[in-house]
Amino acid sequence: MLIIYDSLTGQTKRFANQLGYQAMHIKLYEGEPKDHIFLVTRSINFGKVPETTTKFLETYKDQVIACAVSGNKNWGSNYGKAGEIIEQTYKIPLILKFEASGFKDDIEKVKMWIQHYLQEKGL
Repeated sequence: MLIIYDSLTGQTKRFANQLGYQAMHIKLYEGEPKDHIFLVTRSINFGKVPETTTKFLETYKDQVIACAVSGNKNWGSNYGKAGEIIEQTYKIPLILKFEASGFKDDIEKVKMWIQHYLQEKGL
């Protein structure tokens, strides 16, 4: 399991590093076909997907098992909207929308999801 994060301010990096798996910035990933990737990204400009995330997904979407997306609840219906766009466009499950670096419950929810996924796949 590999956590790939797209971070500008460090918030998604902090979230990714708390999940307990190897975490790597999206620009550093060189690709291994066997990798199971959990993507942690962000929403920009009131709900858009960052270009770095889009480029990554164009190449590695088949390896991404799910994602979590940071956002700002002040954006209303656009809160974490990038995650909804990723889910619809790439058919990648959106597990969580979170604010800032996430809270303890946010981290636990994603950890539990990943553990369940790994057990289900026998990994």
